[in-house]
Amino acid sequence: MVWCVFMYWVLLVFLASLISTLVVTPIFIRRLMESGVTGHDIHKQDGTQVAEMGGLAVVFGFSVGAFIAIPFVNGDLVSLFGAILTIMLTGLIGICDDLFGIRQKYKAWLPIFAAIPLMALQAGDHTMIVPFVGLVDFGVIYPLLFIPVGVAVLANATNMLAGYNGLEAGLGFITCSFIGVAGLIAGRPLVYVLMFAMAAACLGFLKYNRFPSRVFPGDVGTFTIGAAIAAAVIVGNMEFVGVIASMPYIINGLITSFSVARGKPIQKFSRTENGILVPPERKYVTTLYFELERLFRLTEKELVHAIWLIGAAFGLLSLAVFMLIGM
Repeated sequence: MVWCVFMYWVLLVFLASLISTLVVTPIFIRRLMESGVTGHDIHKQDGTQVAEMGGLAVVFGFSVGAFIAIPFVNGDLVSLFGAILTIMLTGLIGICDDLFGIRQKYKAWLPIFAAIPLMALQAGDHTMIVPFVGLVDFGVIYPLLFIPVGVAVLANATNMLAGYNGLEAGLGFITCSFIGVAGLIAGRPLVYVLMFAMAAACLGFLKYNRFPSRVFPGDVGTFTIGAAIAAAVIVGNMEFVGVIASMPYIINGLITSFSVARGKPIQKFSRTENGILVPPERKYVTTLYFELERLFRLTEKELVHAIWLIGAAFGLLSLAVFMLIGM
């Protein structure tokens, strides 16, 4: 009986986020198009105009599911509200960037301030599993360093792996789903409530964001997804699972950061020739998706599916490691 009630709440959180996102996204698309908040679909030769800042629908859908879960996690409401506040503040940074354009050197560090609620709560367990070392107690270093850096790194990393129809929402759904399943197996409500709410919001948004996209998530969408992943694994003490599941974001971030550090000029987008993506020359900053485009002749849909597959592989790996070492 208890298990049935338990699964009912999990399903309710997922469906609430999914349905609310499915309902509000077309409304946001219409309003954004009417307001001129649009952008060119750069990989379409006809220069299609698409609604920007659609991630507002993801934020809304996620919020509905997360708040419906309140009765289910009433024993740890402070941590839940701290996580939600951090996620919302990070989303606000994304909104400001979408509307006004924040210089990259400032945008990279601003999510640190969004992490203040989790830092103030000293959220999570200050012990972490370190590969080849074991369990390490980081004490005060955890809330003062690891929490803000974790939120900032993942928010920026999700924002960097973007720019193709369905990529952000699809990979967000995959990553959050695997972390949510790990949280469910471990019996950590904060993890699976936050992750299933975000996974469902991403899935609902994907209906309109997949190829050919009618709406882009904008920085408000990508920043929110990254902050949700970071907040969930912090309050749920599942950092190692989160790192493995988020490896596509991390790998892309590292590749890009190394290129920037070498002083290479930035060319954000590929061009298309007969539907095939052609990446910039190697003299420009490279990314995970540019490298995939160099290795294989891919259309936009094929590239997105390839990155989804990579995300699923790391998601399965995170579950396997979790089951093996029993975090």
